[in-house]
Amino acid sequence: MPKYIVEQLMTYRNVYVVEAENEAQATKVAEHADDNWQKFLGTTNIDINEYTEERIAYFKEKDYFWNGCSYVDADGFIAYRYPNGDTNEPKEILVK
Repeated sequence: MPKYIVEQLMTYRNVYVVEAENEAQATKVAEHADDNWQKFLGTTNIDINEYTEERIAYFKEKDYFWNGCSYVDADGFIAYRYPNGDTNEPKEILVK
C-alpha cells in the first residue's frame, strides 16, 4: 500500500487549571501542562505528497520525530507500524 506524508495544522481550544505566581507564569505552566479540557476546532491541510526518503529526511531531523507509520487495520481502526515491523492495534479510534 502506498505511503504518504501529510502535513496538517490542527486547532484546539484548551483549558488548563494551574497554580502560579502571576499570569505570565500561569501561561508558561499551561504551555507545558496536560489540559483539563479541550475541544477540537478543525484541521487545515498544509501539504500531502507520496512518501520519499528525501522528503521525510527533513522531518527526521526534528525533535520528537516518531519513525513509524499509521494505517487502518482490518477492523477499521487506526493502528501503528513500527520500523522493526511490529504493530500496535489498540482498537480505540474508528475511521468512518
